[in-house]
Amino acid sequence: MDKLEFKAFFYAIGDYSRFSILSSLAKRDLNVSEIVVITGIEQSNVSHHMHCLLNCGFVNVRKEGKERIYAINAMVKQTVNNIMNHIDAYKKQIISCDIADKEYISKMIR
Repeated sequence: MDKLEFKAFFYAIGDYSRFSILSSLAKRDLNVSEIVVITGIEQSNVSHHMHCLLNCGFVNVRKEGKERIYAINAMVKQTVNNIMNHIDAYKKQIISCDIADKEYISKMIR
């Protein structure tokens, strides 16, 4: 793994909207309309995020009639579930992490 691969992976999975889509897909396969309803993300934005997730290999798509049904990659599903479990178990520590907060803020103002 090199630095570019690392950054690309966390850019793709670290976006809240994309992670919301992935966590929804971890529960069941969905079409775009269902993703819009579940996540509250506008359809045009869902399409943009799905393009990223497909290109990264995080999700797969199949056609059922006129619908495109999205499914999460099994390895990514495990990763998403592990992340959600970790966040749930350590939410107090994560929220109070001064270093992460300072690094995030410094990147946001650059």
